[in-house]
Amino acid sequence: MKIYSLIVLLVLITASCNKATFSDSDRVIARVYDEYLYFSDVRNLVPPSTTPSDSLAMTQNYISNWIKTQLLVYQAEKNLTQKQKDFTRQLEDYRNSLIIFNYESEFIRQNLDTVVSAEEIENYYNKYPSNFTLNDNIVQVVYAMVHEDSPYRNKIKTLVNSEFESDRDSLEFYCIRYALDYGLIDREWITFDDFLQKTAISVENPEGFLLNQKLIEDYESPEWFYAQILNFGLKDSISPLSLETANISSIILNKRKKQLIKEMHENVYEQAIEENDFEFY
Repeated sequence: MKIYSLIVLLVLITASCNKATFSDSDRVIARVYDEYLYFSDVRNLVPPSTTPSDSLAMTQNYISNWIKTQLLVYQAEKNLTQKQKDFTRQLEDYRNSLIIFNYESEFIRQNLDTVVSAEEIENYYNKYPSNFTLNDNIVQVVYAMVHEDSPYRNKIKTLVNSEFESDRDSLEFYCIRYALDYGLIDREWITFDDFLQKTAISVENPEGFLLNQKLIEDYESPEWFYAQILNFGLKDSISPLSLETANISSIILNKRKKQLIKEMHENVYEQAIEENDFEFY
């Protein structure tokens, strides 16, 4: 066991040398039957910034796994028939799949138009509205939690309740300095449940609450909570376009990729026919 640890340590020393040469880099460090593991197989295994203890553990684990794998391979080779060990067809199919996949990926990289216009996104949204159904109630909201003794409590309340978007900068100015907590979620969306977690409010009928409540004012000593629900979407209704823009853009790009690959396959086949590159027997 001491010899094994010494070998591992030597491997780590060799691996840690930046571009250093080692005259005996192919020295054997492990053997399983007729299979050998060499210094050259593990010298670049450990990243340069790894601590000595982690380096030792990583190298020991690699060597241990290599030994176990070779033992299992040996047993499999010994106990399987030649037919059971023949993977020529599978390996060829796998290689072909990898080559085609890499070619398709490169073809897409070079030819795909990645610009998706706002008009395309809106047209897709309007064409397939049922694909964008909300799973939760969502809101756009501004809110602030203020200590009851704050001299700017009423000012913050007024700004939270303001219908003017131009007041949001002032609201943020006061909230940064005088609010215990605040949020200006006026362009993005948040689930109503996530919003309620920021409050001490209990809501039994979320849909009814959202339909009838715009301004919220709640007091739980020593804090006041103010909120204005700017916009909302109810569960099972159509999701707002602003929430689905990134998703729709991704869908359109995926459709373009599929169409691009389909056309490429067809062009390759048609060109091969024209040039008599294949024939049936």
